[in-house]
Amino acid sequence: MITKEQMIDYLQCDISSFGFQDLHDLVISKESCINCGACLALCPRIGINENGPKLIDYDPECSLCYKYCPKTFFPKKLFEEEIFKNKYFNDRILGNYQKILAVKSTDNKILQNSQNGGVVTTLLCHAINTGLVDGVLMAKKDENWHPEPFVATSQEEIISAAGSIYAMVPLLRKYYDVVYKYEIENIAFVGLPCQIHAVRKFQLWPPLSDKYGKFKIIIGLFCSSNYSYDSIFNLTRDLIGCSFKDIKKFDVSHGKFISYLKDGSIREISVEKTNKYHHSSCKYCKDYTAKFADISIGSVGAPDDNWNSVIIRSDLGKKLFDSALRDQRVILSENIEPKKIMNVSKRKKLQLIKTSDDIYDALKIFNMSKSAVEIYTTLLSLGEADLYTIKEVVTLKLESIFNILNTLRMRKWIIKNENSYRPISPSQVIKNEINELMSKFQNKIDHIKKEILENLNTIFLQNNLMELENLDFMDMVF
Repeated sequence: MITKEQMIDYLQCDISSFGFQDLHDLVISKESCINCGACLALCPRIGINENGPKLIDYDPECSLCYKYCPKTFFPKKLFEEEIFKNKYFNDRILGNYQKILAVKSTDNKILQNSQNGGVVTTLLCHAINTGLVDGVLMAKKDENWHPEPFVATSQEEIISAAGSIYAMVPLLRKYYDVVYKYEIENIAFVGLPCQIHAVRKFQLWPPLSDKYGKFKIIIGLFCSSNYSYDSIFNLTRDLIGCSFKDIKKFDVSHGKFISYLKDGSIREISVEKTNKYHHSSCKYCKDYTAKFADISIGSVGAPDDNWNSVIIRSDLGKKLFDSALRDQRVILSENIEPKKIMNVSKRKKLQLIKTSDDIYDALKIFNMSKSAVEIYTTLLSLGEADLYTIKEVVTLKLESIFNILNTLRMRKWIIKNENSYRPISPSQVIKNEINELMSKFQNKIDHIKKEILENLNTIFLQNNLMELENLDFMDMVF
């Protein structure tokens, strides 16, 4: 496993061949960019357009934009060791956690403005009021529901930005202001599971300042998928049948996308109908509950829509939560259903990118069964999985899966990491197989030329020489 020191060396070293072009080729052009804003905060040479980050000036290839991107190298084992030093529960679906609770704010003002039980807003206010942090990096919206990153430095500002937006927000774009404009030493962050990967990198080695912009507490939001501003606008128009000016609040609950209108009416549609509006990168994300947060908060599993489900993960998260509980800022309910959180998390974790029949047909040339190709492409989608996770998405017996995994390992299509399996890069796999195939064919061709052809010609001459009139034709025989 990579060490903390090695990861810090990786992040801070500006002598590398990585640059914005690599970020574009490997992340942005692959529709994997999550619009977190990390690259924008780190480099004044990077701007943004409707298609995502773009280079607007010369790229010196300092590599910060590439290395701090949440979609590039993120050694999970290392960050787990750093964040969750005391092990309680380490679930393959939910990640590391200490407790799962149903929680509700006791502040009526917060409850009137917040989503569900108001726990996110309450904990952020408590962190500010107790001096744990000096500010909060979060999202807010204008009257047209346009999302933007926001730095709150008071309880009033936090409450003013309460409520879910359901649109991608480049939160870390504002990190530059956190450091250089506001000069905030300790900052809280509240955001999506995918964004937290970048935040943990910023936390491990702050790229802009040794003094300012230290991420002290990270709150993650449950997320099954998200939308760009344009897509949520079109969704509201096409499926809800109204405009943003009519909307008071959005919510996703019990498989429904719910719109609360200012006239008091409620409109619901199936979440499945919103799939085509999802942000492109969401289909590659496997994290529903923000596994690398200090505290994760959502609504699935709570008693009703007036409560929050809270997963307390790190010791720091527990310390903040226990302090809020002692000060009676929140109340608890024993009526929590972790199984519901588990089920939704599992659905997201096991979502697969469909493999075309062309891929199966093409890879037959390597004498690999369709089941073996299916398991390999399944691992390409899952990233890393153990035997039992693979069994949940592949309709084969456990013994067959185990045998195929061993075959894939011997053929160097996958590697085993403790109890999990991880795919080797398709470029390397195909290169190796082609080289092997070419070697086999060359040996067969040489054998045919040197031995088989001579035998066939002998048979031909023994039985057909009397029929050959043109001696020139003999050149074709020998």
